[in-house]
Amino acid sequence: MFTGNHLIWLGICALLTCIGLAPLIRRKIPLNKVLSVGCVLAVCSELVKIFSMVEMLPVAGGVGNYPYLKLPHLPFHLCSVQLILIWCARFMKPSARRDMLLAFMYPACAAGAFSALLMPNIFEGPVTISQAFTHPLPFQYFTWHSYLLALGIFIPLSGEVRLTFRHCLGSMGCIALLGFVSIYVNALCTVPVVDAATGQLTAVQRETANFFFTMQTPVGIPLYSKWQWLLYYLILQLAAWLAILLLYLPFLRKKKT
Repeated sequence: MFTGNHLIWLGICALLTCIGLAPLIRRKIPLNKVLSVGCVLAVCSELVKIFSMVEMLPVAGGVGNYPYLKLPHLPFHLCSVQLILIWCARFMKPSARRDMLLAFMYPACAAGAFSALLMPNIFEGPVTISQAFTHPLPFQYFTWHSYLLALGIFIPLSGEVRLTFRHCLGSMGCIALLGFVSIYVNALCTVPVVDAATGQLTAVQRETANFFFTMQTPVGIPLYSKWQWLLYYLILQLAAWLAILLLYLPFLRKKKT
């Protein structure tokens, strides 16, 4: 994190975001067109990620190899969930439900993508920092998150969604629900280690999922007890709510004036 290659990518992402936003704001491009670009980019992004990261592993006790995609690449992170939400927003008819969806995507894309760009987890295992410009995954990762950042910023600026305090509360509720559901998803994707003699759970495999970062800290601080995890989970939720509130404040104050 914040190595030379990472800083170069951050500069490229800042440039891509600015270049993308400038014509959207100046020409007042309809939001649906921006979402259409996202639909195409989402498909291309996932194809690049899947086919560049699939590994052929031997079948235990069998013959031949089996294509395997590691758990962290499954689309259950906040930014990966936008793959589905972008398609939904693009083809939903104008309605209160669509406005609520876009109102949630605003902080999820803006804050989520910004955080992901600052803390790229791809360099913690899938590829090394030395492969930042020689492996397809960094290009997929930083391009996708640059688009999400631009989309998140553009949603309120497009003028097609009037952000209200109700939308703010709804976004807080959505992030809380997704964070809670991620506990189930992480449990399903975690591989336990069982003692053969006693049948008791003794550990979990190191290569596991951490969707929404609800199971482990994104900065590598270890958790040793249940109360530490509960405290971390509470802090994570409060930080997410605070980020949403701060992103909504300029528009809520503007509406009052």
